[in-house]
Amino acid sequence: MAGIVIALLCADTLFWWRTTDTIEAEIEARRVALETAGWTMTVEQSTRGGWPFGAWVTMTSPHLSHERSTRAPFDAGWSGTRLRVGGLWPDLIQAGFPVLLSGRHAARFIAPTLQLTILSQDLHLRFSADHETTFASPSTQIALTTGFLDQSIALTGVSGRLLTIPNALHDSTRLGLELSAQTLNSPALTSLKLSSRNAHLVAALTPSAQEDASSFFSPEGYDRLLLQTATFSIGSEPDASRLSFSGSLDLPAVTGHLTLNLLNWHNAAEQLLNTASARTTLSPDLQAILQHMLREQPSSILKQAQPLVVDLPILNGHFPLSLETLLQNISTQKIDVSH
Repeated sequence: MAGIVIALLCADTLFWWRTTDTIEAEIEARRVALETAGWTMTVEQSTRGGWPFGAWVTMTSPHLSHERSTRAPFDAGWSGTRLRVGGLWPDLIQAGFPVLLSGRHAARFIAPTLQLTILSQDLHLRFSADHETTFASPSTQIALTTGFLDQSIALTGVSGRLLTIPNALHDSTRLGLELSAQTLNSPALTSLKLSSRNAHLVAALTPSAQEDASSFFSPEGYDRLLLQTATFSIGSEPDASRLSFSGSLDLPAVTGHLTLNLLNWHNAAEQLLNTASARTTLSPDLQAILQHMLREQPSSILKQAQPLVVDLPILNGHFPLSLETLLQNISTQKIDVSH
């Protein structure tokens, strides 16, 4: 029996050495590829670990940066507490390669037309050979600033997948994202005293025919944003209002259209009427109709009401109609107020 245990430990040790050698070789290959592309990678210390239950290489205080150049006109950087490449044996047997960014991590991207900052906590990644990366984090904060948008959101219970194909053909997906979150909060929702849950986003960017593969990180390297769905529930009740967007935008002009779909709109209407800052954006006649509906109609009938659908044109990154005008021009002809 002792001989079997010793043999298993020897086999495990040999496998551990070979796996950690492979991991370190892959890290070095990625570092060389990044430096060739203009990135600089530094770590404070690199150590092997995991034996006898797994195999990994841990890098403390990792830092990745890219300075603006003529070929790549953007500044970018990422820094973290600890990066672990590898995992337990069951994790390594599965498809894809596991990476854990433990602790707090921050990434930034600054281009002539946008600035993006991402803060995450304990980010789990799994890279696969088919250009797909899955991710999960208990919390993430995102801040995005462009010439027409300045917004920040905080997410909890985040998971999803990222598709990256730098050499994708024109009119196909070059960068795709699917993201889910248990909760979503932003200053805009907070000002309206709204809470949102069960957010889900599916979007894709198609490459520009005028740009080569070196512009993967440049916004000018894309010609269209396809928004399959961006949806979240307002409130935590089973019959909470659910807001969703879909549509497409031509880039870099940011011109196109979005379609807004509001299910269980009566809950959102009640929230609007109970919030003074939002109520003042509604026309008096629409306020009266909504108040009549909420007061007179049985809740069972309201729950069966058709969803509210609104087409939103977008021109050069702006809504041609103000929020006040949009709300005041919502058609109420289909709302039955005869009861």
